[in-house]
Amino acid sequence: MGVRRWLARRAVRASRVLVVECPGAWRDRVDAEHAVRARGWRLAESPASADVLLVVGEPGAELVEVVAGLWDAMPGPRARVDLAVGADPEPALDTAVASLLDTSAQAEDAGGRAQPDLGGDGTEHHGMDHEGMDHGGHEGMGHGSHEGMDHGDMEMAPDGIPLAGGTEDDRDGLEMDALPVRLGPVLPHWPAGLVLDVTLHGDLVTGGAARFLGAGAEDLPAAPDPAVLAARHCDDVVAVLALAGWDGGAALARAARDTLLERHGGDARDTLLDLRYRVARSRTLRWSLGGVGVVSAPLAARHGLPERAVGDCHDRVLALVDRTIATARVYGGLGSATPVDPADVDDAAGVPVQALGPLVTGYDLAVARLVVASLGTPLTPAEVGAHG
Repeated sequence: MGVRRWLARRAVRASRVLVVECPGAWRDRVDAEHAVRARGWRLAESPASADVLLVVGEPGAELVEVVAGLWDAMPGPRARVDLAVGADPEPALDTAVASLLDTSAQAEDAGGRAQPDLGGDGTEHHGMDHEGMDHGGHEGMGHGSHEGMDHGDMEMAPDGIPLAGGTEDDRDGLEMDALPVRLGPVLPHWPAGLVLDVTLHGDLVTGGAARFLGAGAEDLPAAPDPAVLAARHCDDVVAVLALAGWDGGAALARAARDTLLERHGGDARDTLLDLRYRVARSRTLRWSLGGVGVVSAPLAARHGLPERAVGDCHDRVLALVDRTIATARVYGGLGSATPVDPADVDDAAGVPVQALGPLVTGYDLAVARLVVASLGTPLTPAEVGAHG
């Protein structure tokens, strides 16, 4: 028992936390991730790699089911903690530590979990874990996990594995060429509560529809604080750079976001300008994002997108940085508490969520995620009406 507890303590020092951000809990999610990193812990990309499930905010009915699926997919030892909006994340993380170190409770949890149904050859047929699959070279792609996925009328094989079905749009005339896949609502660098259901023909998206679970996207006050609004814009930059694989750029964007939230005006200005310079001058970023996810001016007009959406993913990430800088500058300093009308900033809140499906059509899933991130946090239908 002493050895087991010693091993548990060593494991806790390298804990991985899967953070579930509920709509309306953006700031709390940022604070929770900061607390996780401050402990030397890491953020998990999927349930299979997580020790702790941290649910930030109040999940709606649909998201409750998704969270339950994530919990079921986590290996032991494991811990789940919930963080209310406005609460200090440190006590929640302390609770997770205590749970992970409670070897008796962990043994009871392991004993109560469903055991896999093994066939005569010892092969596991049910509860297959696809979390570690590599689809297109992007970690945490999310489509390996189908918790809460509605398979509709899709034919199922005897072992419960979904089969693709042919459609009139089949490119090669063969059956089993269309596969429904769900992105979200819980993915790293993905808008909170967003679900994007797409149809794949081979490796390309041939159609899609997006919506928000529950109440919708993160709710901004009618007159948000300029520093918070700029920080949220900067968080969109973090998402694009992280998905593009530029960890150094993502870290700088994250530092700019945190500086904005700390209201250190001079430091925030310097960090943002440094970020703008590095993003513009990075040849690697231009090579990886240039020509990717191109949105033409007519396409943008057709779907009600702002002018900054025109171009490729590289153009849009620069526009996201510029939008952050403009928001921080226009309203009289980052330490100001002067109310801000989002309508006064070019597309402060994002693009219509209904546009995401058509905009990712024709791309593989890796590019689809980049396109969504580069457009910024989308608007719900209610927000479209409020800002339209």
